[in-house]
Amino acid sequence: MFDTTDWETSLESANPIAAIRTSLAEVSTEDRSEWTSDALSEELVELMQLRDRVDAEVTRVAGAWHRKRGWEADGALSPVAWLTHRTPIGDRGAKQLVKTAKLVDMSPRLAEALATGAVTAAHVEALARVMSARRRPLLAEHEDVLARHAERLSIRDFTTVARRWAAIADDHLAKSNHDEYQPRNELHASVTMDGWLDGMFRLDPISGSGVLATLDHLAPPDPANAPDGVRSLAQRRGDALVELSKWYHQGAKPGGNPPNIDVVVDVASLNGEPPDLTKARCDLQGIGPVTQATLEQIACGATLTRFVMAGRSVILDMGRKTRLATPSQTKAIRLRDRGCIFPSCDRPARWCDIHHVDEFAKGGVSDVARMACLCTRHHTLIHNSKWTIHINPDGTFTARHPARAP
Repeated sequence: MFDTTDWETSLESANPIAAIRTSLAEVSTEDRSEWTSDALSEELVELMQLRDRVDAEVTRVAGAWHRKRGWEADGALSPVAWLTHRTPIGDRGAKQLVKTAKLVDMSPRLAEALATGAVTAAHVEALARVMSARRRPLLAEHEDVLARHAERLSIRDFTTVARRWAAIADDHLAKSNHDEYQPRNELHASVTMDGWLDGMFRLDPISGSGVLATLDHLAPPDPANAPDGVRSLAQRRGDALVELSKWYHQGAKPGGNPPNIDVVVDVASLNGEPPDLTKARCDLQGIGPVTQATLEQIACGATLTRFVMAGRSVILDMGRKTRLATPSQTKAIRLRDRGCIFPSCDRPARWCDIHHVDEFAKGGVSDVARMACLCTRHHTLIHNSKWTIHINPDGTFTARHPARAP
């Protein structure tokens, strides 16, 4: 008589995935009702470690599958559509898997580290989250450094390193490329079946930091004995956003002073020296790593305090608050410039920021003669590209780019 047990054992030895399925079936039947907390903790750690190894293989297989465009054989229009239809994964998870798989497939160093277990799938996913089409060409030059950091840092610390690498990469791209890149702020909103407004938004670091600081300033934490109960952070920000809308429609402005924004920067980054990703600091309070260009831009129009660090914990200098243009200076500059001074821009002066031609971080002062109107779009461009503002002998301003004719 044919022994089916021997046949099943032989099949499992030839198919590792079948063996995993059998093992999982056995684990799922365990009765843990009498287990101690220590035993449950140990089991949880082991299962999480196993899940990471499975996630690593999923990512590696998905990378090869994507390279060979495996979804097309079933007539799917995209890898995300195929994954959401054929596998137990949602749209967001499918998009992240495809992005992470593409990163691993294009980086032999990361793929090797992932296969051997030197890095976790979570580390690779953290790097994939900050990868973009613009930054991707720089990966080949830095993948070994990033892989080494991933091998020795916790996922939390490596996430910060990945974000810092992205900020430094953006600074490099802005200074070396003539093609200017300006990400757009976005807000997606839709009305739910019960009439509520639901949505999501994506803001650049300066705008995001300003919005959060403003909302938190307008709706501070409730006292413990608040008559309507203590609101969560999300509820307080929601209420503050509604109040801003009411003030706008009523033609009024919220009272109080603008919130202060802190920036932490290490002395090497401040001096433009080659960065150490684990020690470099150029962080915006509540946001995290930002580019040097972002720091320079926000210094033009925010109450900013700078903390200069030596390493991770030693404060060398607490800097000085940026001297913003006074209301009288702002009025004079807007009357003089009448609008954004950037070529061909017709944005009115009331929509413009006051830009310091001389960077505050390099000793710039808030003199009317050395400040100009720039709309938010062109203000961002000036601080994130090769465009510069020059003061002419007659006191007017000219925007220049080295790759364009004067």
